[in-house]
Amino acid sequence: MPCHDEITMSAKTTMTTKKNRRKSLDGVASALVVLLATTTAACGGGQQTLPPAAVQVEPSRIALAVAGRSNAAASVAAFGQTVAAVWTAATDDTSDIFLSVSTDGGATFGGPVRVNDVDGDARASGEQPARVAVGVDYTIHVAWPAKRDGYTVIRYAASKDRGKTFSPAVTVAGGTQTGARGWHSLALGYDGAVHVAWLDGRNAAPMAHAHGTPGSKPARSDGGPRQDIFQASWKGDGPRSEHLVQANVCFCCKTAVATAGEHVYTAWRHIYPGSLRDIAVARSNDNGATFGAPIRVSEDGWKIDACPDDGPAMVADGHAGIHIAWPTLVAGDTPRKGIFYSTLSGDAFTPRIRLDSGGSDPAHPQIASDEHTNTVVVWDERAGETRRVVFRPVSDNVAQPPQMFSGDGVSYPVVAAGEGFWIVLWSAQGADDGSVIEGRRIPSPAKP
Repeated sequence: MPCHDEITMSAKTTMTTKKNRRKSLDGVASALVVLLATTTAACGGGQQTLPPAAVQVEPSRIALAVAGRSNAAASVAAFGQTVAAVWTAATDDTSDIFLSVSTDGGATFGGPVRVNDVDGDARASGEQPARVAVGVDYTIHVAWPAKRDGYTVIRYAASKDRGKTFSPAVTVAGGTQTGARGWHSLALGYDGAVHVAWLDGRNAAPMAHAHGTPGSKPARSDGGPRQDIFQASWKGDGPRSEHLVQANVCFCCKTAVATAGEHVYTAWRHIYPGSLRDIAVARSNDNGATFGAPIRVSEDGWKIDACPDDGPAMVADGHAGIHIAWPTLVAGDTPRKGIFYSTLSGDAFTPRIRLDSGGSDPAHPQIASDEHTNTVVVWDERAGETRRVVFRPVSDNVAQPPQMFSGDGVSYPVVAAGEGFWIVLWSAQGADDGSVIEGRRIPSPAKP
């Protein structure tokens, strides 16, 4: 069985052959290239043998899957021409995190490699997917939610060989602390440091569940368990520092973290007086050592004594500009969610602009910016009896015409910026009733 390098080379060779054949067949549609790969302990750094995995690629189209498993909850990151995609591949009995890497800007992807070193310990979902980042040295960083010894934790592992093998996973948050934790985010600093933010219930009043595992009980008037937002950072194998960013935040909404020089930004859904669930951002001016008071992104007025289960997405562009997208309820005869966008200007955010067209129940926004100031927001929304992914560029606070991708089971899109392209991935229903990670490679604007 070929190892990862040989698998990737096989895919490239097959793709080249198909391209040459197409040149001699005018008018013939391009065919999908199907790569069946098995990663073994001999070429996976001690990782166990995996079931066959299918990676399908055609120009601009991407499909990733581990055969025999349901594939969902993707994340994606890119640097230069390197793209790292992670997702959860699950059976009825187990759930693991897999990574597939492209080194040619998303044209081909290598066979999946399992990231988590403990069988089936992943607890990822659409709102809590594994998160991935690619450093300037091409180290690939992955963080995911897990459960160990009855405790909910955030786990982390890194690959220094572009995804061929991973370091033993370590626990970033949790370990022996009670309460729920998750809804995490991941970003890399200018100095290569890893920054992770998450919601944490360690300060909720503890109690024992029916099976004796630690948990938390409601500790607020809105009936939700208390959760605080924490941030941790570390560099390489150095010590990890951890800080409380804000107490008593909205539970069950994903967080976001972004870096720009010495500045680290953390975003979450906050609970303002009157149980208004608006987005807040805290800024650190000392590389994550301390954080200032929350900055309210927009006074949206969403009053709800529960969690909306849908949080913000945030990114820094190549000029240290901070961009944020989020869902919120829009008042009217039939209140519906909308997707909004803003940028940080000094110590305040610009007036929000709406990105969706209204009436389509949009949700789950994600955002990316390239090395310039080109920014894209993606989300999923209703399209008749199914859902679709919307890809919408934003330039100078003006929304540009969108692209849309429909399909069965489409949900939870993610987006990353590479050198001259965007990669968009989402969960979808595949052939034979199996679920896959589908996506597109979309050219990005030239340098201004």
